[in-house]
Amino acid sequence: MAKPHGMSEPDLPELRQKVGELDKQILQLIAQRLETTRAIGEIKQRQGLPIRDFRVEVQVLKRARERAREVGIDERVAEEISELLMRTAVQTQAELPPVVHSGPRKRVHVVGGHGRMGHWLTRFFESQGHQVSITDPTPGPFAEIAITLEEAAANADVLVLATNLSATKKVLEELLEVIPSDKAPLVFDIASLKAQLVGSLRAAAAKGLRVTSLHPMFAPGTVLLSGRAVLVCDAGNREATEEAKSLFADTALGLYEVTLEEHDRLMTVVLGLSHIINLIFGRAVSRSEFPFELLGKVASTTFAKQIKTAAEVAEENPSLYHEIQYYNTYTEKMLADLHSSLDEFSEAAQDADGARFGALMKETYEYLKL
Repeated sequence: MAKPHGMSEPDLPELRQKVGELDKQILQLIAQRLETTRAIGEIKQRQGLPIRDFRVEVQVLKRARERAREVGIDERVAEEISELLMRTAVQTQAELPPVVHSGPRKRVHVVGGHGRMGHWLTRFFESQGHQVSITDPTPGPFAEIAITLEEAAANADVLVLATNLSATKKVLEELLEVIPSDKAPLVFDIASLKAQLVGSLRAAAAKGLRVTSLHPMFAPGTVLLSGRAVLVCDAGNREATEEAKSLFADTALGLYEVTLEEHDRLMTVVLGLSHIINLIFGRAVSRSEFPFELLGKVASTTFAKQIKTAAEVAEENPSLYHEIQYYNTYTEKMLADLHSSLDEFSEAAQDADGARFGALMKETYEYLKL
């Protein structure tokens, strides 16, 4: 449609100025939102409510998707913006002066509370209004709530093992030995691998102890739990498993049950294989002799996605990532499958025909397609 006579198209400087004004308005609205969420945090403190309300977070994300559809914005963009705003709001509320909750629901003890995942769990349970203590020989931010394992076994309602993978079996067995006969606390580990724990857990459950096993499938820096998963491995005491699940029931986490015996085989794919693939990719790129800065400038979409993931994996905890490979009894089979797949594509890539390469891509797509 033609512009009415006398009206001119806005020029580039005008449009850029308008974008700047809109940016200012957006930032002003964000500031107002943070003021409002801070006020909400103050009310929560006065009423002894936890900072995090995961049911509300689910509603916020749902509302963001609905409004995105209404105004014609990609739902994923709306979700990312909403998650960023909620993370900022949680941080703002967490910085308020602490208030002692009048009626904590459980006394939760985290063994290894100064480790990365132990730190996350300690903060998580505190945010839910529980009375939290830790055991950890290393210094850290929760030293004032540190007690001995014996004290924890005698007084805690819930005992969580967030220790290093190599130490978990020993700590679990020590803990089970010091639990008083007249106490029945819930005990669960969050180990990335379960094979070395199966015997101890099942024997304890057979004696009537309230034990189970969980595995959070997210990094300890996670703030929002929407779309994240926790694997649940029943050890023979169903009551204990249901109680452990209930600790995360009001979150947006997905709780998925797998058997203790099947857990580690699953981990070779979702942890071991994905870790090693990304590390190999990053290692191969480092041997290309191109400056990394140049690769970033000329990156294809696929390369940009892959190198970002590879970089994130490479900066993770080397000890943990080595343990995930070393202690998994299925790693050898996984590496054999990896070598076999590489050999197949290597041979197909050097075949002038191309038919085999295409067939491999099609077979792969048929498995991976959504």
